[in-house]
Order: sequence, then structure tokens, then C-alpha cells
Amino acid sequence: MKRIPIGSLVSGLCLLLLTTLLAGCGGKSPSVAYYSLASIEKIAPDTKAGPRLDVALGVGPVTVPEYLKRAQIATRYGATRYMFNDFQRWAGMIEQDIALAIGNNLGLLLGTDKIMFFPWQHNFKPDYRVAVEIIQFDSDLSGEALLSARWTISDTSGERLLASGKSDYRQALAKPSYEALVDAESLALAEFSRMLAEELKGLLPQK
Repeated sequence: MKRIPIGSLVSGLCLLLLTTLLAGCGGKSPSVAYYSLASIEKIAPDTKAGPRLDVALGVGPVTVPEYLKRAQIATRYGATRYMFNDFQRWAGMIEQDIALAIGNNLGLLLGTDKIMFFPWQHNFKPDYRVAVEIIQFDSDLSGEALLSARWTISDTSGERLLASGKSDYRQALAKPSYEALVDAESLALAEFSRMLAEELKGLLPQK
């Protein structure tokens, strides 16, 4: 049997290890990008705050369809097909992100800091409760974002319905990117919040 020199064996192993390491570097996976929805003051900084109102709002619950209850951002292809990109994700739970954006928007538009989110503390007594059921909230990367939602405004106890409706909004993407997608969805939520603010103003006692 022919013996293989120790030096040659070591050199061969080193070459194999170096090749493996280089191959690993060349196959590096793309990094994950995380996003959150922006409130009006971030996406439309010229928006003027409403006059200070002594009103307390309870925001929530906000519910979303099952297909949105995941970390990956949903993109729409046609009427019935959705895609979820593992490298484009929400930074948190989307229903909480939506509630936070709506609450921040209403606080600015109505000039109040008295905003709490469902479930709020037992000692918080909101003047009005705003609940939202998201029907559709997704985007076509080459087109527009779509927001469809049912909403209700009720009294302090939540037992008396004061206003309700279904609202639909479309917002064109500035460019085909996930960053533009989140911006467009934030703008759609901003318009939804403006409508809710007007509904709430109509319910306030007239001075």
C-alpha cells in the first residue's frame, strides 16, 4: 500500500476547509428588513394639530384577518393571490401597529393626549370608544395600497352605539418597493383617521 505523505494530507485538508469557507461567504443570505407604520406627524409633518379638546378616547380593539397575523408583509397579486416575503417583515404585531397609528393620529387631529389602547386600565373612563375591524390591508407592489375597514364609535360603557360605517381607501405607491408600500399604507391609515376624527367632532357637545 502506498503511503500518503503527512504534509500532503494536511495541505489537502487545509485546501478543502478554505474552499468550504469561501463557498459559505459567497452564499450569504440577505438581511431581514423590519418596518412599522408611521403616524401623520411623521408622513405629513405639515399637518396642523387640532385645537385642544378635553376628550378621552379609548382605541380598540383593532382586529385583522387571519392572513395578516404573521410577521411577513403581505403583498397582493391579482384578486386572490398573496405573497409573503421572509426578508420583509413587520417590526411588531400588525394589529397593535395599526391601533397605535390610529391613536396617535386621532390625538394630533383632535388635540388630546388622553388616548389609551384596548385593553385599557380599569380606572380609565374614555368619553368615546373607537373599535376597528380591518377587512383588507395590503398592497400591490406595482400599484396601490388598499385599506378596507368597518368601524364603530360607542359611549363610555361601550353599550350604546353612536356611529358606525365601512370605509375604503386606496393609495398609490411612489415606487415599487417595500418602503414605499409601508408609506402608502400609512397614508391610507392617515385618511381613515381623518374621517374618524371628523365623526368624533360631530359627536362632541356643542358649546
